Amino acid sequence: MKKPFQFVFVFFILVSACQFETSTSVGISVEDSELARISEGVVQSSDNGVFSRGEDIHLILYNVGKFKQGEDSLYWFDMDLEVLNENDSLMFSQTGLLGDNGHLLLENGTASSPYATFSPNESMEPGKYRMKVSVYDKVGKGKVTVTKTFSLE
Repeated sequence: MKKPFQFVFVFFILVSACQFETSTSVGISVEDSELARISEGVVQSSDNGVFSRGEDIHLILYNVGKFKQGEDSLYWFDMDLEVLNENDSLMFSQTGLLGDNGHLLLENGTASSPYATFSPNESMEPGKYRMKVSVYDKVGKGKVTVTKTFSLE
């Protein structure tokens, strides 16, 4: 009976000496999100999602993560923005909103309130649109997408 015990003991030592790396970004999550406007430096939630042409529309994401830390001890995430009309036609698209600004130190690997901004011009037709923001971890390769509907008058 000594041999099975020795095998288990040796196996335990081998496993505990191995270094395992996991990506916490596989399941990136967003705690909450909202459409908002910023007036005189103050964020104002848009309860009804109605905006005027020419008014900036912000999609704010809260507590996004957990991102994987890079070898340089920093995190690196980025965001893409798409705006689609009622017929799912792409009206606007911008990739890599953060660029190098997304390469930073985050508390607990979580971005507290990243946001994307869309500025509809006067030529856009009134109607319903969808604002879609994708956040992706450039180190851990995880991704999450949030979509909100807004009306333009």
